[in-house]
Amino acid sequence: MTVNYLEVLSQRDLDQLHKATLEILSGVGVRFPVPEAQDIFRRHGFQVEGDMVYFQENQILEAVDQVPDQFTMHSRNPARQVTIGGDSFVLAPGYGAPFLIDPEHGKRTPTLKDYQDLIRLNQTLPNQDLTGYLLVEPQDLPAGQAHLHMLNAALTLTDKPFLGSAENRQAAEDTLAMAEIVYGSPLREPVCLGVISALSPLAYSPDMIEAVLVYARHNQPMIFANLVMAGSTGPITLAGMIAQQNAELLAGITLAQLAQPGVPLLYGTTSTNIDMRTGALVLGSPELSLVVTAHAQLARYYGLPSRAGGALTDASTLDAQAGYESMFGLLSAANSGIHFVLHAGGIMSSYLAFSPEKLIMDDELCGMIRCYRKGIEISPETLDLTGIQAVGPGGHYLNQPQTLQRCRTEFWQPDLADRSGLEAWWSGDRADTAARAGLRAENLLEEYTEPELDPTIRRQLADYITGRAG
Repeated sequence: MTVNYLEVLSQRDLDQLHKATLEILSGVGVRFPVPEAQDIFRRHGFQVEGDMVYFQENQILEAVDQVPDQFTMHSRNPARQVTIGGDSFVLAPGYGAPFLIDPEHGKRTPTLKDYQDLIRLNQTLPNQDLTGYLLVEPQDLPAGQAHLHMLNAALTLTDKPFLGSAENRQAAEDTLAMAEIVYGSPLREPVCLGVISALSPLAYSPDMIEAVLVYARHNQPMIFANLVMAGSTGPITLAGMIAQQNAELLAGITLAQLAQPGVPLLYGTTSTNIDMRTGALVLGSPELSLVVTAHAQLARYYGLPSRAGGALTDASTLDAQAGYESMFGLLSAANSGIHFVLHAGGIMSSYLAFSPEKLIMDDELCGMIRCYRKGIEISPETLDLTGIQAVGPGGHYLNQPQTLQRCRTEFWQPDLADRSGLEAWWSGDRADTAARAGLRAENLLEEYTEPELDPTIRRQLADYITGRAG
């Protein structure tokens, strides 16, 4: 099947954005306030003045050309590994929410048990390809130790590929040291994915820069992303905001490639607009989808694998708004040709909260999108002219060979949606989507089975955490 992705920019538009990006990079520059990074740039002939670095087109393009167009994330269970790039549509749950939505207690701060249960849920869901890292951040652990327990959960409670911590140098080193306990030292394949965020406008924080250098040294993949807010941390026009975003991303990608040529990277976006009435970030806007679509085009322009958000909403409860905004975001990413979707499940209230029930609903939306992306197979078998001739006018297909052969596999089937019909629903318990999602979450947690792991490895992980905490 030939895929024609949705596009909102012409070739001339892309060329103009590229030219504007180069003017920003060469004339304004990007701040990298870490001497080690500055030394790397200097050694490779970049103009460095204080903590500002300036870029020329050939320097950017040479770095971009070294980024693999696709790579495979390996996992404890080889059947779970995924390839990112090409025609992939890889999905991972929400990331970075400070609060948890509890149907019984409402908004609250999450605990380690909450985090572990979310990892267990993610292991059981069919459409979440990766797990962790920052689904929520447990607040019942000492400062500086939460990431160790979160990483341990991602390495032991699931056998899917995982996202690691890139909060700072120490957290990145802990991530890779714990990964080496499980996968062997040195790491020979991509096994964990770090999220690197620019500090808009036009800067990277010291913590992020140091994390980049740690991941690069271990040749582990990173997502370079930024949250430019049009009208706040970036120009109010989408064109200006996209140009600034592009400059920030290409600058970070260049540093990573100078530090470790060929390290796998993703070119990502979480950028959107603000609500000019309140100043608040908005995720359910058509502007976010326009940015995602333009971003996917720029990724193809540079030959880079891409990342965007997906099941995003400004709603603070699991209602119709949460549903239609999340589906709009997922469909925009799918139709635009985005390779990797972070925030494919669970996010509510503009990144402020994570909801287990919404994770269940969003995973079903992801399943619908995956079915939609398969398209329609046209072949002599699927055209079924033999069946059409046999039935003729006025007959039915219920007993036809193709129907009997394909009745259990031909159509996508929901695990959550209600298809019982009007009479059955109104005469039954009248459970809405949120209630059914809560029940499914409970059932999945009851059915969860922890994947096998060598007891020696489990003990070594525990010893590492004890040693770091001591």
